[in-house]
Amino acid sequence: MSKESSEQQKVEDIQLIIDEIKKKGNLDGVLFSHKEGSLITDNLNAPLDKSVFSSMCASVLESASSLGKSSGGLILKKIITELESQIIIIIECSDETFLALFVNENSETKKILNDIKSYIRKIILLYELRKKKK
Repeated sequence: MSKESSEQQKVEDIQLIIDEIKKKGNLDGVLFSHKEGSLITDNLNAPLDKSVFSSMCASVLESASSLGKSSGGLILKKIITELESQIIIIIECSDETFLALFVNENSETKKILNDIKSYIRKIILLYELRKKKK
Protein backbone atom coordinates (compact mmCIF):
# COMPACT_ATOMS: atom_id res chain seq x y z
CA MET A 1 0.00 0.00 0.00
CA SER A 2 1.43 3.36 -0.98
CA LYS A 3 1.93 6.17 1.51
CA GLU A 4 -0.83 8.17 -0.21
CA SER A 5 -3.35 5.32 -0.14
CA SER A 6 -2.47 4.57 3.50
CA GLU A 7 -3.11 8.24 4.32
CA GLN A 8 -6.39 8.18 2.44
CA GLN A 9 -7.45 5.01 4.29
CA LYS A 10 -6.87 6.67 7.68
CA VAL A 11 -9.00 9.68 6.67
CA GLU A 12 -11.70 7.27 5.44
CA ASP A 13 -11.54 5.41 8.78
CA ILE A 14 -11.97 8.70 10.66
CA GLN A 15 -14.87 9.49 8.34
CA LEU A 16 -16.53 6.18 9.27
CA ILE A 17 -16.33 7.09 12.95
CA ILE A 18 -17.86 10.53 12.49
CA ASP A 19 -20.54 8.95 10.28
CA GLU A 20 -21.32 6.56 13.14
CA ILE A 21 -21.55 9.48 15.59
CA LYS A 22 -23.95 11.30 13.25
CA LYS A 23 -26.14 8.26 12.73
CA LYS A 24 -26.21 7.08 16.35
CA GLY A 25 -27.12 10.53 17.64
CA ASN A 26 -29.39 11.48 14.76
CA LEU A 27 -27.29 14.61 14.30
CA ASP A 28 -27.29 17.04 11.39
CA GLY A 29 -23.57 16.53 11.05
CA VAL A 30 -20.11 16.36 12.59
CA LEU A 31 -16.92 18.28 11.79
CA PHE A 32 -13.43 17.14 12.81
CA SER A 33 -10.92 19.98 12.62
CA HIS A 34 -7.50 21.21 13.66
CA LYS A 35 -7.48 23.76 16.48
CA GLU A 36 -5.68 26.16 14.17
CA GLY A 37 -8.90 26.15 12.16
CA SER A 38 -8.38 23.88 9.17
CA LEU A 39 -11.01 21.25 8.46
CA ILE A 40 -9.90 17.60 8.48
CA THR A 41 -13.18 15.93 7.53
CA ASP A 42 -16.93 16.28 8.00
CA ASN A 43 -20.32 14.84 7.13
CA LEU A 44 -22.34 18.04 7.32
CA ASN A 45 -24.78 18.87 4.54
CA ALA A 46 -25.34 22.54 5.19
CA PRO A 47 -25.13 25.67 3.08
CA LEU A 48 -22.10 27.13 4.82
CA ASP A 49 -18.41 27.58 4.13
CA LYS A 50 -17.04 24.71 6.24
CA SER A 51 -13.50 26.09 6.22
CA VAL A 52 -14.63 29.44 7.61
CA PHE A 53 -16.95 27.73 10.09
CA SER A 54 -14.14 25.43 11.26
CA SER A 55 -11.91 28.46 11.87
CA MET A 56 -14.67 30.21 13.82
CA CYS A 57 -15.23 27.14 16.01
CA ALA A 58 -11.48 26.95 16.65
CA SER A 59 -11.52 30.57 17.77
CA VAL A 60 -14.46 29.98 20.12
CA LEU A 61 -12.72 26.90 21.54
CA GLU A 62 -9.51 28.83 22.17
CA SER A 63 -11.40 31.68 23.87
CA ALA A 64 -13.38 29.31 26.09
CA SER A 65 -10.24 27.39 27.01
CA SER A 66 -8.51 30.65 27.97
CA LEU A 67 -11.54 31.64 30.02
CA GLY A 68 -11.31 28.37 31.96
CA LYS A 69 -7.61 28.84 32.62
CA SER A 70 -8.11 32.40 33.84
CA SER A 71 -10.94 31.20 36.11
CA GLY A 72 -8.66 29.26 38.39
CA GLY A 73 -7.27 26.73 35.94
CA LEU A 74 -10.58 25.10 35.11
CA ILE A 75 -10.48 22.60 32.25
CA LEU A 76 -12.87 23.04 29.36
CA LYS A 77 -15.28 20.09 28.87
CA LYS A 78 -17.47 21.23 25.99
CA ILE A 79 -19.02 24.34 24.49
CA ILE A 80 -22.73 24.38 23.74
CA THR A 81 -23.95 27.11 21.42
CA GLU A 82 -27.66 27.56 20.77
CA LEU A 83 -28.40 29.44 17.59
CA GLU A 84 -31.84 30.24 16.20
CA SER A 85 -32.33 26.90 14.46
CA GLN A 86 -29.22 24.92 15.42
CA ILE A 87 -27.35 23.76 18.50
CA ILE A 88 -23.63 23.20 18.11
CA ILE A 89 -21.53 21.31 20.65
CA ILE A 90 -17.76 21.79 20.38
CA ILE A 91 -15.59 19.20 22.11
CA GLU A 92 -11.82 19.26 22.34
CA CYS A 93 -10.28 15.95 21.21
CA SER A 94 -6.57 16.65 21.66
CA ASP A 95 -4.16 19.56 21.93
CA GLU A 96 -4.51 19.88 18.15
CA THR A 97 -8.08 18.85 17.26
CA PHE A 98 -11.77 19.20 18.06
CA LEU A 99 -15.20 17.91 17.04
CA ALA A 100 -18.24 20.07 16.33
CA LEU A 101 -21.59 18.27 16.64
CA PHE A 102 -24.64 19.77 14.92
CA VAL A 103 -27.72 18.93 16.97
CA ASN A 104 -31.38 19.17 15.98
CA GLU A 105 -34.61 18.76 17.95
CA ASN A 106 -34.68 15.01 17.17
CA SER A 107 -31.06 14.34 18.10
CA GLU A 108 -30.21 11.91 20.86
CA THR A 109 -27.27 13.78 22.32
CA LYS A 110 -27.19 11.78 25.53
CA LYS A 111 -26.41 8.63 23.50
CA ILE A 112 -23.46 10.36 21.87
CA LEU A 113 -22.16 12.24 24.89
CA ASN A 114 -22.18 9.05 26.97
CA ASP A 115 -19.84 7.42 24.43
CA ILE A 116 -17.94 10.47 23.18
CA LYS A 117 -14.67 9.63 24.97
CA SER A 118 -14.56 6.27 23.23
CA TYR A 119 -15.21 7.85 19.84
CA ILE A 120 -12.57 10.51 20.47
CA ARG A 121 -9.97 7.88 21.45
CA LYS A 122 -10.59 6.04 18.16
CA ILE A 123 -10.41 9.24 16.10
CA ILE A 124 -7.23 10.46 17.81
CA LEU A 125 -5.52 7.09 17.42
CA LEU A 126 -6.17 7.21 13.67
CA TYR A 127 -5.24 10.90 13.49
CA GLU A 128 -1.94 10.34 15.32
CA LEU A 129 -1.09 7.40 13.04
CA ARG A 130 -1.86 9.60 10.04
CA LYS A 131 0.30 12.42 11.40
CA LYS A 132 3.29 10.13 12.06
CA LYS A 133 3.24 8.86 8.47
CA LYS A 134 3.54 12.37 6.99
